[in-house]
Amino acid sequence: MGIVALLVFIAITVVVNVLLKRNIAEALLLGLVGVALVGGTRAPELLWHGITSAISSEVTFAGMAFVFMGIIVQSTGLIDRLITILNSLFGRLRGGAGYVSTFASAMMGLIAGSTAGNSATVGSVTIPWMKQTGFSPNRAATLVTGNSGLGVALPPNSTMFIILAMPAAAASSASQVYVALACAGAYAVLYRLAVVWFWTRKDKIPATPKDQIVPFKQAWSQGWRSPSIFMGILIPVLLTIGPLANWLKESTGVGADGVKAISIIVWVPVLITLIALIEGASRIRRNNAQFRVQIVQDLPSFATVGISLFAALAAAAIMEELGVGDQLSNTLGAMDLPKWAMIVIVGVLAVVVATPLSSTATAAAIGAPAVAALTAVGIDPTVAIVVTLLCTSTEGASPPVGAPIYLSAAMADANPTKMFVPLIMYFVLPMILLAWLVGMGLIPVYVPGV
Repeated sequence: MGIVALLVFIAITVVVNVLLKRNIAEALLLGLVGVALVGGTRAPELLWHGITSAISSEVTFAGMAFVFMGIIVQSTGLIDRLITILNSLFGRLRGGAGYVSTFASAMMGLIAGSTAGNSATVGSVTIPWMKQTGFSPNRAATLVTGNSGLGVALPPNSTMFIILAMPAAAASSASQVYVALACAGAYAVLYRLAVVWFWTRKDKIPATPKDQIVPFKQAWSQGWRSPSIFMGILIPVLLTIGPLANWLKESTGVGADGVKAISIIVWVPVLITLIALIEGASRIRRNNAQFRVQIVQDLPSFATVGISLFAALAAAAIMEELGVGDQLSNTLGAMDLPKWAMIVIVGVLAVVVATPLSSTATAAAIGAPAVAALTAVGIDPTVAIVVTLLCTSTEGASPPVGAPIYLSAAMADANPTKMFVPLIMYFVLPMILLAWLVGMGLIPVYVPGV
């Protein structure tokens, strides 16, 4: 029933939104109801399960929090001063904002595996800059969403360790996977830089004219306090990852559970909003009437983002309850195909599963049979793990459910549905192709000891 529910959800969403031209929030709500009805007499129970799961999800809160954060930051002028500084450094480079956004996503991916957290933290700063330098809202949001998968394509990440913990991965080691995945992740980063280069020329995004570039010294003197916005990102990261986090885990006052309870995706918008309010309080007071008007104008965004994320997450929980992961994994395990075909099947199944589920849930569902199937057709165990991880890295960019889609769209004021096809063309399918090339040995990755 899980596979049927997945197909029903995708069909209803596409028909209602694309063909009937209804709002994406409305389409996802109807898709949620359709998924619950697949369960027959269990429909009320499943619907309640989905609702409670979505309500308790931090992503639902984060989506609306980032919308509000965007309003505050824009109203205070803090982001404008920061962009002036960044533009003074990279403005002469065509598409400079896109390149910086890609590198930032890669760096974030190295320290935190969350696709939603990656898009949220990087997008909060780079999306406004991209829009200001010529990227359309949809382009900017699509790039940040597509780059969010670097949180899985680069080591270390929770998805990697989930697969390593499976018996099917016993022939490989964490150090081998780390190095091999770093190689594959580097290819993924280089590809995304090529996408920025292509979009820059396709969309005729110009370099910032010299007479519009404020000299760095002047820009810094006017906006030296604006980089304080990065504290809203840095503080949650330092508290959850690295030496300080390790010390706090060992502390009797905080402990591992306390550190685990600190959510990057929740605290980033909260802290950035507070910093912006403190730094821009005087400007808000001077433009109080305009600020109130802006809040009223943006209220519909809260509704759209909140409902969309809620419906998508609730539907995902129902599909998981109906066993979509187990059903797809059983199908994969029963196949007997040549190497090239098996890699394709693993990629397709990973995308299908990752559409409603997170990368970690995808790995838990099909990780073991995927690695076993790839190893059985002659692929090195470490390479098999890397191939599986590259395929699951499509989670954030897989429409119509991926949370990064709606987070990025909200920050860019973009239409999520217009991002679907570009995401598939530029990020989902190319990652499957990259996984295929790695699995076939056509693109090398270094495996220590082999």
